Amino acid sequence: MSDHSSHRRFDGTLVTAPFGGENVERTARDEYRTLLNEYDSEDVLVITGAPTSTDTFRETLGEELPGAATPYVTSLVVHATDVLNQTDDRVILSDALRRELLHRFLADYEWDTEYLQRASEQPSFIEDVDAVMGTISWQTVMPEETPELRDITAALDAFHEWLAEYGHMERGQLISEALDVLTGDARDDVVDFEAVLAVEFEEFFPLDRAYLDALAGDCELVCIAEKNASVRRTWVETGPVTDYVTFSEARRGASETPSTRPAATATYFAKETVPADPETGSVSVLAADSSDEQLAEIANEIEELVAQPDWNYDDIAVATKQSGSSVTDAIEAFERAGIPTESTTVTGFGDDPAIRELLAAVRYLAADDKDELPEHGPDLDTERLDRVREMDSLEDGIRWWATDAGLKERIAERATPLNARAQFGNVKRAFRMTAFLEETEFVDATWRSFEEMLERAHEYAPQQNQTSATNLDGGVRVDHLQAIKNESFRAVFLVNLVDSEYPGDPFLTRLFPTERVASMRDYPGVTDLDEPDVDATFPTLSTASSRPFARYHTEHARRRLAIGAGAADEHLYCCLYEYEDTALEERAQASRFLTDAYDTLPWVTESDDPHITSEQAAEDFLLSRVDDALAAVRRANSQDVTVSLDEVEAELGEIQDLLDKSGTRGEELRKALRARVEFATGEVRR
Repeated sequence: MSDHSSHRRFDGTLVTAPFGGENVERTARDEYRTLLNEYDSEDVLVITGAPTSTDTFRETLGEELPGAATPYVTSLVVHATDVLNQTDDRVILSDALRRELLHRFLADYEWDTEYLQRASEQPSFIEDVDAVMGTISWQTVMPEETPELRDITAALDAFHEWLAEYGHMERGQLISEALDVLTGDARDDVVDFEAVLAVEFEEFFPLDRAYLDALAGDCELVCIAEKNASVRRTWVETGPVTDYVTFSEARRGASETPSTRPAATATYFAKETVPADPETGSVSVLAADSSDEQLAEIANEIEELVAQPDWNYDDIAVATKQSGSSVTDAIEAFERAGIPTESTTVTGFGDDPAIRELLAAVRYLAADDKDELPEHGPDLDTERLDRVREMDSLEDGIRWWATDAGLKERIAERATPLNARAQFGNVKRAFRMTAFLEETEFVDATWRSFEEMLERAHEYAPQQNQTSATNLDGGVRVDHLQAIKNESFRAVFLVNLVDSEYPGDPFLTRLFPTERVASMRDYPGVTDLDEPDVDATFPTLSTASSRPFARYHTEHARRRLAIGAGAADEHLYCCLYEYEDTALEERAQASRFLTDAYDTLPWVTESDDPHITSEQAAEDFLLSRVDDALAAVRRANSQDVTVSLDEVEAELGEIQDLLDKSGTRGEELRKALRARVEFATGEVRR
């Protein structure tokens, strides 16, 4: 979709900063300082492309203000929400409620095209069509050529009309609806500033640019665009943002060579230029046998970092390529190892014990007869639930049940403070669903309805892609690369740096075969491409493929690595595994981008063998030593060779000493070891 019909003229200044967060922050500070010469800080609106980076710019620009004053920083989406909250009575649906209503709306929707009629029989259809609708909604694109895309757009319009009838709108409508307010008579009621500084301008979609234009009006406007850094916008539009805009003034921003090795590595990924060695910071390659072991090694390394006096968990980020299951897998692995986590992408609804308990209670309340109930699940006090069933209000009933059943106390007892706060948050969201059911006319306020809603929120939690930033703090940040753009962490772990992931195969949707999507000119994403499109968008050359579509997506994957690497201040870890999790244990190829960086940049080194710091790692080590020792003895028996039992005995003796010092945990491990020995010597059968 690289059509330039959305060209826009701005009365203002465009400042382009060379790639690198340091350059962007330096440029932003320079421009902000200049604006402060003329305006008070509360009259300068700073607007970012993504909600997740507002904190970074608030902190950076705050250094220019005296005392406790804070800069006026918001993101496009949050600003649009504020505009609509002041001017529109409609309720903005959360992502979970919107997904629920879309499921209900599409359940018996009649599609016009035969392709979608057939596709709608697939179990993942609503989820797949939802992803395409989301993109169309956020960008207000109007597909005209492909019948199926026209069919989806018509369904989306009908969904929006249905929501409006009941006084609701979805988040994908925020920018376009708020734009209508800014171009109408109410503009002066919602605009209260004299100058606008827009950062991350390289990520503004055509609709975002129209919004900024209307928002700035006659105010002084300065936009900062980072070169070779767009990942969100280049998913839907080729070339640099400067191809789509004209400003009355343009200049170059601050430019300095990267000051740390992670920043220099990020610059190499983004531009393929080899910077001088900054000699501060480190970039290490962390290789494990399997993807699970990769996460265990990362957990171990995190524990080693936070064991140092001035380190905290929230100094660290772990970044995956996609949102969804790769983020939840990492979160689960770290929580098993006792490491607190936080994420802006995943809500944790899916694996929250409090929600599982709540769900079991709601299944009981929704069941018409006892035969419908699952046989396993938490023990429930059915007398208490029968009392809930007699109450008039779902919300009052479920709140009373949670209090009377001591749900809050149990959360507080069994979870760390950070996890407890996340679980309380999830329970509150479940309460809000009941309130929504009782206030809306969309859906019947019944236990059966609430059960369906909660089941779906539970099932789709890993796919939840939030459009607003969450305010959790205190844990290791686990997110996809795009979500940590322009944030900074002392250590960043980039996971799964294997070729099947970076670059992996081009993938836009499960709804249509990739070959078909690649030729759809009106698909809401970059599809119908030629060589000049690729060259205009990326300065890197990483692949031998001659197909522009494959080349474009390869370079896009490389750029995402650049964004992730750029978030590391002191330590960057490039993590990979050697074997795929398949029955054949095929070898995984290291990512071509990593191999290339390893060959070219002398400071990219292999990580030392990690010391054992996490309990999980200690346990795995102990059990594997016992297995190795027993295997050595068995080999000696079968191959008629001698084996030094002294060495085995010494190692097992050391293990026993360690267990003696570990109290009850040591006793548990000793039982596990004894079971392992009995199993291995054939005394016990599985």
